[in-house]
Amino acid sequence: MNGGYIGKVLYVNLSTKKIIKKPLDKKLSRLFIGGRGFTSKTLYDEVSPNVDPLHPENTLIFATGPLTGTPAPSASRFLAAARSPLTRFLGDSNSGGHWGPELKFAGYDMIIIKGKSMEPVYLWINDGEAEIKDAHHIWGRDTRETARIIKDELNCADVHIASIGQAGENLVRFANVIVDLDHALGRTGMGAVMGSKNLKAIVVHGTGGVRIANPKAFMAAVDELLEVLNSDKPTAIDVPKFGSPVLLSGANMHGGMATRNWQSGVFEGADKISGETLRETYLVTATACFTCPLRCDRYCEVNNGPFKGTCVGGPEYFALVSFGSKCGNDNLASILKANELVNLYGLDVGSTGGVLGFSMECYEKGIITKNETDGLDLTWGNYDAMLKLIKKIAFREGFGSVLAEGIKNAALKIGGDAEKYAIHVKGMDCVTIDPRRYKVYNFRYAVASRGADHLRLQTLTDLDELDRMPLTESAKLVVWWENLMSAIDSTGMCKFTLGGLFSSTRQIAEKKALKCASKLYSAATGVEIGPEELLLVGERITNVERLFNLKMGLKRDDDKLPRRFLEEPLPEGPAKGQIFDIMEPLLTAYYKARGWTEDKGVPTKEKLEILGIAS
Repeated sequence: MNGGYIGKVLYVNLSTKKIIKKPLDKKLSRLFIGGRGFTSKTLYDEVSPNVDPLHPENTLIFATGPLTGTPAPSASRFLAAARSPLTRFLGDSNSGGHWGPELKFAGYDMIIIKGKSMEPVYLWINDGEAEIKDAHHIWGRDTRETARIIKDELNCADVHIASIGQAGENLVRFANVIVDLDHALGRTGMGAVMGSKNLKAIVVHGTGGVRIANPKAFMAAVDELLEVLNSDKPTAIDVPKFGSPVLLSGANMHGGMATRNWQSGVFEGADKISGETLRETYLVTATACFTCPLRCDRYCEVNNGPFKGTCVGGPEYFALVSFGSKCGNDNLASILKANELVNLYGLDVGSTGGVLGFSMECYEKGIITKNETDGLDLTWGNYDAMLKLIKKIAFREGFGSVLAEGIKNAALKIGGDAEKYAIHVKGMDCVTIDPRRYKVYNFRYAVASRGADHLRLQTLTDLDELDRMPLTESAKLVVWWENLMSAIDSTGMCKFTLGGLFSSTRQIAEKKALKCASKLYSAATGVEIGPEELLLVGERITNVERLFNLKMGLKRDDDKLPRRFLEEPLPEGPAKGQIFDIMEPLLTAYYKARGWTEDKGVPTKEKLEILGIAS
């Protein structure tokens, strides 16, 4: 390998305690680049539909991209992936911070883990050497305690740790993996997969580096991207100043903010939990991932009131909605406390907020009472009850154990009309903007490969303009943006760095984002790739993910938004009276634009041949 890649993969079998180092497959790197490409193709090749997500033979993969650990802006990203215990389809999650670069500095592009240890263990990777170590003394500890104990035990403060909390140990289906205390591999339940393998943590330390094939061309591409970032006001000023919470006020103003379990798109308490209010009250500092100029991360502390002593990396916009508007809660300090708790226990912010909002609506409708909730009063905005329920979920206590199964399964367990209020796609809850407000854009929830997902497609395109287009044209744009996101996820760069450059026209987006990414990849690896070829890699990844999900039993009916969006008009705001009334025609147009069969969404033989994929 000329550059970008380390060229090594670590294979770990926890059942046999066997650890093997192998060279990275050059064909895999050429066709799928890295990151999400590596994880999705490996899952498709290795995981059978007969393997339960929590079975020892479910493959767990950690993968970096060729730009991870390089001087490229925000080259911090890596993925963890397995068959999801939450959805039973493709599961993956993407994190920043410093763990991904450190894995490459320690000598590996990817880790592939199978089997199950009979006893709790953690994996220690130190400058190319790997060891399975006993974890009895940290089993049952939260992620903050785990990090402290491991650093003391190894007598090394300069390690980077990806660990599970009590939620992962207790196999909560949306347990996450906490990375360096305040980053998360959040969605789809990768923490539960680690827990099912008795794997408490993966600890990495490395003193190596990432070779760049053409340093001069690489730094020229870095300077070009930095120049564009610095000239873009939202990226250069708003993101560092407010982080992702800057999105909250706009979402509410436009009438698309998830409120009281999606009953409305307008939250009357939005000003109390906005990014601006957060900055004025609890923000201590903005922080950054590896090589990131944007500094979008928040670090906050609460220094007075009932939640005094709370300190948390965050919250993101995601958390402000999940523990705020979605639950009818405008107490900002309690949102920070909820965010701290889910980080300590190792719970996904989005799915935890999803089951909380769902429970509160079931309580409002009389489907559940205090008899079912262990005496908790789940009226809207009752943050004390929310905080107690978060702990119950993590430890699978009482009603918390019902919710720990995920929103879809919880609704089935509760019975009655509960299923009507479980707002999910493929078992994963919807999280950010109401599809009744921006229809084409939020169609992304229906077709995303890992369930209701806002990260498989992101754009700053005029969303109202998208809704005015003919469906055949808007479907093509959805496909194009999804392919671009897949390509970026394969490189190891952050969507905020490249995603903030997107505009309403394909030509400008290609010039600013796709061209920058292809230049950086080419200079880093020494393998020339143009913008269109990089986009083709993204399309290849998306099609492999579709094939995996079809193998796991996916049907056309699974690519559908929840009934609330299809049948219940928004009661207020700019989109008052709107429902999502284009589901079937847009889905058909999307399948056609993808080159999939229009009845089942199966990639055609011709499409797979073009992409070089054997079905």
